[in-house]
Amino acid sequence: MNITQKQTLAMALPIVLIAAMAWAGNADHAEAEREHLRYCERVVQFEAQAARGIPIEQRQGHRDHKGIAAEHCPGMRPAP
Repeated sequence: MNITQKQTLAMALPIVLIAAMAWAGNADHAEAEREHLRYCERVVQFEAQAARGIPIEQRQGHRDHKGIAAEHCPGMRPAP
C-alpha cells in the first residue's frame, strides 16, 4: 500500500487539531485555577486588614463580592 503525502497530511491534520484543542483546554483550566487563587488571596488580604482595624480606604485586596470565599477558599483565613 502506497501512502502519498496528501494522504499522510490528511491523516495527520485531525490529530494535530485534536492535540491543539486539548492543549488549549488545559491552558484555560490552569488560568482559571490561577485566577481563583488570586481572588482568594485578595479577599483574605482585605479581611485580614479589616481584622487589624485598617480603614477601608487604606486596605489592599477586595471584599468577597462573589460570596464564595468561605466555601471555596479553604485554609485561607485572615490572621487575627
